Order: sequence, then structure tokens, then C-alpha cells
Amino acid sequence: MMNKLSLAKRIACAGFSFLVFLSVAAVPSRSQDKDWRPVTPDELRSKDPVVEAGADAEAIFWETWIDDTSDSSVTMVHYVRVKIFTELGREKYSKFDIPFAKGLKIKDLAARVVKPDGTITEINKDDVFEREIVKASGLKIKTKSFAVPNIEPGVIVEYRYKEVFENSSASGLRVEFQRDIPVRNLTYYYKPFQGEPRYKWYNLEETKFVKDQKGYYRASRSNVPAFKQEPYMPPESMVRPWIRLNSGRISIWGLLGKFGIAQFLKKDAADLKVAALEIVSGASTDEEKIQKLYEYCQTQIANTTFDPTMTDEMRQKLPEAKSPRDILKRKSGDSRYIDMLFGGFTSSLGMETRIAFVGDRTKMLSTTGNLDEEFLHPGAIAVKIDGHWKFYNPGSKFLPIGRLAWYEEDTAAEIVGDQNFAFIQTPKSDQVFSHSDRQGKFTLSEDGTLQGDVTIEMTGHPAIAYRMENYDEPPAKLESLLKEDVKRQISAAEVSAVSIENLMDPTKPLIQRYRIKVPNYAQKTGKRLFLQMGFFEYGKPAIFTSTERKYDIFFRYPWSVTDSIEIAYPKTFDLDNADRPALVSAPGNIATDDIGISLDQANSNLIYHRKFHFGGGGMVLFKAAVYNDLKVLFDEFYKADSHIITLKQK
Repeated sequence: MMNKLSLAKRIACAGFSFLVFLSVAAVPSRSQDKDWRPVTPDELRSKDPVVEAGADAEAIFWETWIDDTSDSSVTMVHYVRVKIFTELGREKYSKFDIPFAKGLKIKDLAARVVKPDGTITEINKDDVFEREIVKASGLKIKTKSFAVPNIEPGVIVEYRYKEVFENSSASGLRVEFQRDIPVRNLTYYYKPFQGEPRYKWYNLEETKFVKDQKGYYRASRSNVPAFKQEPYMPPESMVRPWIRLNSGRISIWGLLGKFGIAQFLKKDAADLKVAALEIVSGASTDEEKIQKLYEYCQTQIANTTFDPTMTDEMRQKLPEAKSPRDILKRKSGDSRYIDMLFGGFTSSLGMETRIAFVGDRTKMLSTTGNLDEEFLHPGAIAVKIDGHWKFYNPGSKFLPIGRLAWYEEDTAAEIVGDQNFAFIQTPKSDQVFSHSDRQGKFTLSEDGTLQGDVTIEMTGHPAIAYRMENYDEPPAKLESLLKEDVKRQISAAEVSAVSIENLMDPTKPLIQRYRIKVPNYAQKTGKRLFLQMGFFEYGKPAIFTSTERKYDIFFRYPWSVTDSIEIAYPKTFDLDNADRPALVSAPGNIATDDIGISLDQANSNLIYHRKFHFGGGGMVLFKAAVYNDLKVLFDEFYKADSHIITLKQK
């Protein structure tokens, strides 16, 4: 199946470029672009927000035109006008970020600043840059960014741009009806592929598209407050108001899924069986046979989806596979066809095999009984072993056998055969699967400088995610990214001797090694050094700081961590206070933070061990009503992990 992790990769990271402040010149208002609408005197004079009292800025209008009439693409044209009210608004909106994914083209970006006296400053098209930002959810997204010159309270900033989705349609397009800034008038104009628009509301009172001009239909909301993200909230699709469009076109995957995709697995079954029998030679059980078939498909068939030497244009020119035998013959195929080959193998050996259309927890948390079929994507091959369905995805180059991506776990799956289908729930991993083993061996100087070597071994979802995001990056880029990650946490850190091991081998732990030096890691006051033994948690802020919560709390998957740290302290110091932080735990083994500190006095060596896990019993979703209890728990984690011991000079 087309692996959805590749989409996460497209959205997540391809590089980072720093935003350069722009050099522009002021021009008189008479030179306005004809496509800019006149700014009204009331808009220029306004000093107070309309939608939310005290807002630092708000959009006077946000309009989007969606044109789905082309056979080969869909376009969206945005026009936004923002009023700045405060100094904080000036700081917040001194740059604008327009998120985009690989495969999406942003064209005709233009922006300008209009001062209260009517003076206009335009932004040059050449002064738009790409950069990467991290959202509150932790997701990294790539953006087109531009700095806003001459911004100050009272000015109007407006911009427009076009998004072009090639080889696509508006079917499934998400239309946001709440933005990250208050909006006085939020309007969409939609020209469907044919007939009247079809759509469905989510988290929204009924908002209809009504017929407008030139084939467009209009839907709008007024006085829309800003959407405010919260740490570890459910997918935005579950909390932000939006409409899902349906263009009226026939989905290719939907057509195959209902009327023939299962038969595809059985094409040339006799030829596949001959090859499958050779591959599974020596295996006696179905589990052993599947192991060999999975390994063959994942390692012996070149995966064009994860080939960093291939461009999208090159992939589009690859010959289409008429049957799984074509993939076997070529020893090459994209991720979905490699899955098909695996399914063809298992089916040819008489195993009950189906296509699994799986939910996506980045979009919707679901069970088999509450998920709309439009949220399902072709995600895996389901094979019944000893009366139980198991899921396999060898087309995802870095997924271990029998595992799904984190967002495909514990969600609805429609398993489709050539004559029938059924809904089941996908399995979920436990905290042992996603484990990080972190080791540090350091020396502490008399001035508080800490330096030494770090080794981090990751398995499960952290390792899978890292490989998916970085498999095509050169070593120098991986080194740079790791240094940036460390410095985001410890700004004074000096990192060197970076190495990444087992990047391309999902059967082994992913290993990061580096050497680090942190001046003033331990705070020196008089004759004492105040030292945080929990190096890997040093510099991290508390996760939950707000006293109130609107949305539920959602963690992607259960995880566990083991920290082993040794710190050799100066022989001119003695241990003054090294009490152990109290054990922190939650009922039902949901979470534990267990820290031990010991002393090797003969060698002036401090030893720190930490065992942490969260999500025991699969508990990763919590209602907003229990937020205060959850916040208390994480505050206790934070207190334990940032625990300080004291060394005293002799």
C-alpha cells in the first residue's frame, strides 16, 4: 500500500534555511497592484480588535477560492488581510509562514504592508524563503516564509498566494473554518468538478455552500476566534471546525478496493507459488514462512518509494505493474506494489489474505464502529494466522515484521477480500516496543563544566520515525540535525564526534553517538556545585503549564526510557547532599519514574539510573476532565527528573 509514513516524511523535513529579513522600499499608494483591493478608511483607522478583546492582531478577511474543474490538478487561491494592534502583535506577525508538503506548489506569492497614512511597502517575490517550524504537537512542517518590513501597531499586512495540487482533485480536501488568528470574515469559494458541491461537517454547526458567481459556491463564517493549540491534544481534525469536500470523482483506490484490488493479489498465482515455495524452503510453520517472505520483499525487491536517488518525475515514468509477478520479475517496485507482492505470495500458498484499509490517528482517533470510510487508506496486507488477523507492510522499508506505523495502531481497519469485507481493530504496541536506552559517561570540572560521551539506542516507533524522516539525508546533514536538536535543549552545548549507526537496518537498534561539552552545567555558588544528574532531561521545560484545558490529552504511543549516567566529579570536592528523588508512579502501572543515585567514593564517581515508562495498558488518551490529575503527575516527573544534588569543595 502507499505508505503514509512517506507523507509524514514529505511534510516533516527536507532541510532548514534561515529566514533573512527583507530589504524593501516604500512606494506610494498610487502604485497599488490592480489585484489588491482598496483598503478602507475604517480599516486604516481601527485600533481595537472586533472578534476577541485584547487580541494582538486579527484577520479582517480570509478568502479562499478552490477550483476543481481541471482534469489534472486542483488550485486554491488565498487572500488574507491582517490588522496589527499591539507590540506583541508586531513581534508575532513580523514573519508569516505558509505550510506546504512536497508535491504541493506555491505560486504567485505577494505581500505588502499598508500604514495608517496609506503608505505601502511591498515585499519582493525573491525575498521569500523556505524554513522548518515545529508545531505544538511536535510535528515538523516546512513553510514558505517571508519577513514583514516596517511592521508596527496600526499597520495592515496582506498577502495572497496560489496552491497547486498536481495530479489531484478536491475530493477529501480539508477546508478549515477556524484559523490560528481571529478572523472577522472567513469565506471559501468552491467550484466543483461537476454538479453541486458535496461535503461533510466536522466539529462545526451546519455551514452551507450557496451558489455564487461564475460557477462558484460560497460558504462563510463571521467573527471566528483564533484556534489555540494545546500540548498533546488529539488530531486537529477532531477539535478544529472544518468541512471535508467530495469532488464527485471516482477514487482510484476506492474503485480498486471495492471492485478488484483483492483479485490483483491472485493474478499469476501459479508463478508466484513457485517463487514463494523456493523462498520459504525449510520453513515448517506459517509464521516461519511469513518471516522469510517478508524479509525477501523488504530486502530483495528494490523499493522505489524509498530510493533517495529517484525524483518524483522519475517515479512517474516507471512502468505500471499489471500483476505481482511484474514486481517479482523486475525485482523493483514502489511500496504499495511490494505489499501486493507479499500478499500475492501468502495467497498463493493458501493463506487467507486480504487488503487492509487502515485508519490514520494523525487525522482521527477511531474504533471499528465510529470511523467514516473516507478516513481509511490502503495500509497493509492482512493475513489470518491461527484464526487471527495479523498485519504486514514490507513496502514500508523500515517497519519490522508484524508492526504498523504508530498512527495505524489501535484504529479501525477494513479488510477487503474479493467477495466480502469486515471491520476489525488494529493491534497496539506496548511501552517495551518503543524504548530508548540512553547512556552518558561524563567528567565534571571544578568550574561546573560537564563533558563526555553520549550513546542513545532507540527501538520501536522512535527509531522508525527517525529512519522515515532521515533515510535520504547525507551524513553531514544528520550530524547537523542532531547538533541542532541537542542545542535546542541545551543552548550552551558544544557537540562533536557525531555518528549514526544502523540507519538503514530496521532489524537493529538505531544508535546515535556524540561527544558533548556544556559550560556551567553545574551551578557554582561559593564552595558548592549544584548538579542535575538527569542529563538527558536537563533543559527540558515542564510539559503542561496551563491551569486549564479545553481538549483531551493524547500521546501517540506508549514508550519507555532507561538512563544510565556516570559523572566523575573533581577530587577536590566531596558529596554534600545526594538524596534520591521519590518514586513517581500512576495507578494501574500507567506510568513510573524510578530514579536511583549511588556513589563510588573511591573513584569520585556518581552513578545515576532511571527507569521510566508511560502508557502502560495502552493508556495514551485521557479526557480533559482529568487534566489536573495528569498535570500533577507530569509535574512530579519534572521535579524528579530535574532533581539537584550538591557537591562541596574540601
